[in-house]
Amino acid sequence: MSEAYLYQIIINLNVTGQLLLSALVFYLPLGRKRHFALRLLLSLLCGMGLLLGAVLIRVTWNVLLTRFVMRLLQFAIPLVLVLLCYEGGIYMKLKTWCAGVAAMEIGAALFSFVLAAFGVDERVTISFRNTADLQWFDWAIYYVLHIAIYVGIYLLFGRKKPEELDRSGRSSTLLLAFGCLLFLTVPDCISNEFRFDSYPLFLVNRVYLLALAAFILAICTSIEFQSRYRTDMEILDQVLTEERKQYQQMKENMDMINLRCHDLRHQLDDFSDKLTDREIESLRDAMDFYDSNIKTGCEVLDVVLHVHQSVCRAEGIELTCLADGACLSFVHTRHLYSLFNNAIGNAIEAVKKLDNPEMRTISVTVARQSDSAMIEVTNFFDGKPIETGGTSKADRSRHGFGTMSMRYIAKVYGGQLRTQTEGQLYCLTISLPQPKNL
Repeated sequence: MSEAYLYQIIINLNVTGQLLLSALVFYLPLGRKRHFALRLLLSLLCGMGLLLGAVLIRVTWNVLLTRFVMRLLQFAIPLVLVLLCYEGGIYMKLKTWCAGVAAMEIGAALFSFVLAAFGVDERVTISFRNTADLQWFDWAIYYVLHIAIYVGIYLLFGRKKPEELDRSGRSSTLLLAFGCLLFLTVPDCISNEFRFDSYPLFLVNRVYLLALAAFILAICTSIEFQSRYRTDMEILDQVLTEERKQYQQMKENMDMINLRCHDLRHQLDDFSDKLTDREIESLRDAMDFYDSNIKTGCEVLDVVLHVHQSVCRAEGIELTCLADGACLSFVHTRHLYSLFNNAIGNAIEAVKKLDNPEMRTISVTVARQSDSAMIEVTNFFDGKPIETGGTSKADRSRHGFGTMSMRYIAKVYGGQLRTQTEGQLYCLTISLPQPKNL
């Protein structure tokens, strides 16, 4: 085996090893496929076989093109590994691969700067002893430092399990992967052709790779965040649409009940001689309850209060409301319904858990303060910590968006949602700035 061939094997195996180690760290959150060990072994054997063949081509034709092909092959090995050995969608795997490649470049650049700080030229040796005679502990220090950097970056950026991406996120991931291959390989291959001509130029190339890799990691995080945000917004829009239909149905039902109660009230006198006084009084109480006379100045709030009062009456909960509904005239119907339905509904869920009758109360206040409409819902709860955006309901697939939708609606109108707890008292406050033309 020629000395040039052995040198190229060591160099390329070292770079490939860094890529694999970085990738394996970032692949930790991914689920493993069946027969993972066998898949991993076969992937590595095939990758190493192709790499050794590429090394032979590189030694035979030592040109820029063969360097570029070699670099692409090194990047392809961890990509094939994640595709064959791990569970998940292809775009999720592709994004994770980009993050692993970026972490490797950051690790290589930082190690170069550490060596430079100790007066060691990495083009000559990787030993902090500044000698070309490398011992096993030199390689041990080399890989321990690299792995430490990979793990540190992973803890900052990649420890959460990657999520499946929406259509826009998948397109962005494809562009990012193409950018990784283009901007990490081409400039690096060109600069390495002249790496022994200028040490400062070598370090400048490391700075470039470090900055680009950090940018790639930021893009990976942004792609997932934006994809999750768009998905949440789509779900919120569906929730608001369903709630609008629910409100319309409730209003129609309530109008029909009120009409029937009004008719029965006039017909009740005809049956007075056939019913006892107690039965007549019971019927009148029922009609008074269902024949809603709640008038807050906000029709949506009237409907929500009427519906929830039925639930509160059955659960032994006292629901009180002091509202100037006219100050909410600028808010769309579906938004008002979502705000009040979620706020009062959450309060009822919290109060139902309490055994003390004196604490089973809910207070709703709507008032104009300065140039804003203030909505305040106050209730007692069991005192356990409340997770923002969480839910205590059994069907978590259909819940958990209540607080999120309220916060989103508040932002639509330039307002804000605040929560405050004091002991077992919970207060939800929503402020909505009123338009100046009102």
